[in-house]
Amino acid sequence: MHEKIDFPRLGPVPGSKIVVVGGHGGIGAALCRRALETGAEVLALDTPTAIAEGGPIPGVTSLPIDVTDPGSVTAAAAEVGERWGEIDSFAYVSGIGDQDTSLMDYPVERWDQVQSVNLRGAFLVTKALVPAITRGTGSIVLIGSTVAVQPPPGLAAYSASKAGVVAFAKAVAKELAPDIRVNVVSPGITETPFLVGGSGQGHAHQEVSAEQWFGEEAYRKRLQMILLGRFAEPDDIVAPTLFLMGPGARYMTGQTIHVNGGLYLP
Repeated sequence: MHEKIDFPRLGPVPGSKIVVVGGHGGIGAALCRRALETGAEVLALDTPTAIAEGGPIPGVTSLPIDVTDPGSVTAAAAEVGERWGEIDSFAYVSGIGDQDTSLMDYPVERWDQVQSVNLRGAFLVTKALVPAITRGTGSIVLIGSTVAVQPPPGLAAYSASKAGVVAFAKAVAKELAPDIRVNVVSPGITETPFLVGGSGQGHAHQEVSAEQWFGEEAYRKRLQMILLGRFAEPDDIVAPTLFLMGPGARYMTGQTIHVNGGLYLP
């Protein structure tokens, strides 16, 4: 029997247990707060540094995790299981950003770091948390990026990692069907500390605006590419993420929702 769709509220049903991995970043913290507003219970997993720098999120329990360390991921998953038993959904929002760097100047160590957090981390966390997800109604949402399908010069490592996330989600959606749905939300340019040099690991760049970071001319060029005329705010990404966690998306799996203001048109 199918889940009943509550059309006035298409997000998670009240009482849902949601894990947000990367829950103290710009999008992750917003997701935690908005999930609470739906009546969900929320666990935020992030690095100790990110938890300390982001500060507590009222109503949310935060647990430490290093998504690059299999032992840490296993321990965090065990802690989730001890606290809740089963979970309804999790979102993988952890990621490490990049600055434009040409292929010939790009350090191999940096390449490995980007792949380890963005792609390998998604694999480790998914593998660890799948056993706890409620069968029949469970949902996994991975955060991709527009650059996975429209990679700009200078972002080869980041683009490749996010393209891998999309392919990974499709493969896992086939493996876990029909019991667990797996989808991707791919943001375009989003106004968070991550955009202006934050690592996504809790080491935020100094307080600068996107215009200051890109430079006035480059900033204007980026805006001109976006049909809706602005960068995304975290809530723009959070809304479809919560939708995918709820019964309104009960017939969606293996899909990528592009949320980019018209920057990319499939």
